[in-house]
Amino acid sequence: MVDKDKIDRELADAGWEPDGTFSDHLSIGTSDDLCVLVPRSTWETEEPAYELYDVARHICYWVHEIPTPEQAAVLLKEHGEPPEEE
Repeated sequence: MVDKDKIDRELADAGWEPDGTFSDHLSIGTSDDLCVLVPRSTWETEEPAYELYDVARHICYWVHEIPTPEQAAVLLKEHGEPPEEE
């Protein structure tokens, strides 16, 4: 199991600004209009999933490794789609 502190360190190491606003539910890294969202349900597994999200364009893309903000911008541009409605 991956803990939240480790996720926050990985976000910071990749160039994201960790945001503890929703720390009980998810871990967030921000960079301008881009975010990496790590829901608690995924950080409690052996293989966390990371949702890349572009706030301005309202598109997302799921990955299994934390990219840099620059890599995230490319992935979102090439593969991003509107989030699924829950």
